[in-house]
Amino acid sequence: MSDNLLRIGTSAVLANSTLLSTTSNNIANVNTQGYSRQRTEFEPQILGLGVGKGTTERLVSEFTSAQLRRDTSKLAFANQYTAEANRIDGLFSNPANSISTAINDLFQKLQTANNDPSAISTRQLIISSSESLIDRFSTLSNLVLDQASYVNQQLDLDLTQTNALIKNVSELNRSILAYGLGENNQPPLDLLDRRDEALRQLSEKLDIKVLDSADGEKLVFMATGQSLVVENGEFSILSLNGNPDPNVRNVQLSLNSKPSVIRNLGIEELGGQLGGLLKFRDDLLIPTQMQLGQLALAMSDSLNSQNKLGMNANGELGSDLFVLPQTSGLAFTGNTGTGSVAVNVDPGKASQLPPNDFLLTFTAPNTLTLEATDTTGKVVAGSAITVPGVVFPATLDADSLGIPDFYGLSLTVNGPMNNGDRFTLKPLSSAARNIGLATNRPEDIALASPVRSLVAQDNLGNAQVDKLIVTNTDPASSAFVAPSSINGAPFTVVHIGGNQFEVRDNTNALLGTTPALPNGQFNNIMTEAGLGNYGFDFNLTGIPQTGDSFTVEYNTGGFNDNRNGLELAKLQTAETMRRYAVATPNADNSVSFNEAYGTMVSFVGDKTAQARNSQAAAEALYSQTLQLKESLSGVSLDEEAANLVRFQQSYAAASKIISTSQTIFDTLLQAVR
Repeated sequence: MSDNLLRIGTSAVLANSTLLSTTSNNIANVNTQGYSRQRTEFEPQILGLGVGKGTTERLVSEFTSAQLRRDTSKLAFANQYTAEANRIDGLFSNPANSISTAINDLFQKLQTANNDPSAISTRQLIISSSESLIDRFSTLSNLVLDQASYVNQQLDLDLTQTNALIKNVSELNRSILAYGLGENNQPPLDLLDRRDEALRQLSEKLDIKVLDSADGEKLVFMATGQSLVVENGEFSILSLNGNPDPNVRNVQLSLNSKPSVIRNLGIEELGGQLGGLLKFRDDLLIPTQMQLGQLALAMSDSLNSQNKLGMNANGELGSDLFVLPQTSGLAFTGNTGTGSVAVNVDPGKASQLPPNDFLLTFTAPNTLTLEATDTTGKVVAGSAITVPGVVFPATLDADSLGIPDFYGLSLTVNGPMNNGDRFTLKPLSSAARNIGLATNRPEDIALASPVRSLVAQDNLGNAQVDKLIVTNTDPASSAFVAPSSINGAPFTVVHIGGNQFEVRDNTNALLGTTPALPNGQFNNIMTEAGLGNYGFDFNLTGIPQTGDSFTVEYNTGGFNDNRNGLELAKLQTAETMRRYAVATPNADNSVSFNEAYGTMVSFVGDKTAQARNSQAAAEALYSQTLQLKESLSGVSLDEEAANLVRFQQSYAAASKIISTSQTIFDTLLQAVR
C-alpha cells in the first residue's frame, strides 16, 4: 500500500511541479511579444496509480491567427496610405503654399498695369508677381518630389525587412522540422511562437495566406497565389525595379534558387505597408505631380502665346515671358535600337496637354504610336495616334503632321529605331519646378495690340472697325515682321458696293476682294478676302457707303494701348486646360487655371478623407480580432495568480501523500521487529 501511495504522490508532485512551471512561464512572458499562453494537460495513470503522461501546448486558434494576419495587413495598408496622404494634404492646405493665391496676385497686377499701360512701375509688379508664382510652383513641386523620394527610400527599407522576415520564417520551418513529428516528440513551443510572430510581422508588410504542410511547415503565399515560403526551406525574395523610370519603382518577385525567373507585382497583389506605399504613389502622389506640372505648363504657355500677340513698351512684337522645360523620353531596357526622343510643349498648344504620361512605341522602324497612359502605366483606351513614314531625325507636332491634336507635344525623334522599341514620355513630372522667367525687363510685357485701325474722315456711312484681333505674329506664317512692322501695311479696305470690300496694300495693289456679304454681317473681312494667313482679322459694324475706306496699320507709338493686356487678363478665367486625354463627344473637357488648381486640392483632400475613414474602419476590425485572440492566447495575470495558488496547494497535498506513505512504511517496519 505504501508503495502505491509513494508512486501516486511522486507523480502528483512531479505533475504539479510541471503545472507550476507552466504557470510561472506564462507569468514571466506576460509582456513578451508574440507569446501564446501555454497549458499543461495530464492523463490519469492506469489502475488509479497516480498521474499519467502530461502534454504542454499553446492555446492558439489557427482561424483567429489567420484573421489577425488579414486584419493586420489591412490596418498596415491603411496606416501607411493615410500617413503619406496626410503629408500631401498638409502641403496643399497650407495657405503659404497656395498656387491659387499666387495666380490671383499675378492677374491682379495685370489689371493694375492695364489701368496705366505706359507706366513702367506697374509692369515691374507683373515681373515680381511672375517670379513669386514660379517660386511657389517650384517650392510645392519640390515638396511633392521630396515625398516621392521618401516613398522610394521607404520601399527600400520595407523590402529589406520583408525579405528578412521571409527568410526567418523559412529558417524557423527548418528548425521546427528538425524536432520531428510524433506522439513522443514535444513540439518546440517557443519556436512555434516565434514563427507565428514572424508571420504576423510579415503580414504587416504585405497580404499573405498561410497553409500547413503535412510535416508541420508553414507554407506562405501572397494573396494572389505567388509563393513566398515553400517546403524544404525554399523561399522567394522581393526586389525593386524602375523600368524605364528609375524614380517610379515597381516590386518584383523571384525564387531564391532561381533569381532569373522574375514576376512583377501590382498593388492588388501586395497589400500591407508595401501596397499602401504603392497605392499612395499611384493614386495620389503621381496624379498630383502631373496636375501640378500641367497647370504650370498650360499657364506659362498661355501667357507666352498671348504676350507674343501684343506689342511691348519698346514698340516691338511681344516675346516669351516664361521658359518651358524640355524632357527626354525614357527608353525601356528591352529596346534594341539606339534612338532617342526629346519632348517639348508645342508653343501655343499646351491647352491640348492632358494630365497624363505617354507611351511612344515603334510598331515598325519608321512607324510610331503615341498613347496616353494612366498612373500605373496602362494605356488609356482610344488615345492612340499613329504616325507612319517617320524619317530620322524628325520633329513631330500637330502642325507638321497635319492633325488637330497631338496632345500639345512636340517630339524630336532620332534613329535608328527597331520594331518594338518603347519610350515613356513624362513632360509633366518635374515641369512645375523647372519653369523659368524668360525676361526680367518690365518693358517686355506686351500690353498693346500691334495693329490699329483708322476710319477715313470723309466716309459717308457710319461703319466702324470692330474686334480687330491678332491671332498670329510669327514671321514664318504671318505678315508680321519682327521686331516692329507688317508686310504690306498700312492696308486699305474700301467698300465697293454690293456689300463687297477690296483690300489693298501700301502700294495700292489689290490683295483680295470679299464676296457679297449679308447685310449687317461684315465679319472676318481679311478671311473673306482670302487673306486669312495675314495674322489678324476684323469686323465692320454699321452701314458703310460705297467708297468708304478703312485703314489697318502697325500700332507705332501706341504705348497707352491696353488691348492685349486685357486679353492677357482674360486668361485668368479662360478654359485653357484639358481635363482628360480622351473624352466623349461634346463633353466639357476644359477648365480654367483656378478651377484646375481647386480640383487638384479637392482631389488631395477627398483622397485623404477617404483614407482616414478606411483607417478608422481597419482599426476597429483589427481591435476586435486582437481582443478575440487575446481572450484565448493572451496571459491573464489574475487567472495565472489563481492557478499558482491552486497548484501550490496541490503540490503541498501531493507532498503530504509522500509523507503519509513514509509513515505507513515506517509503521510496517516497526511492526515486524
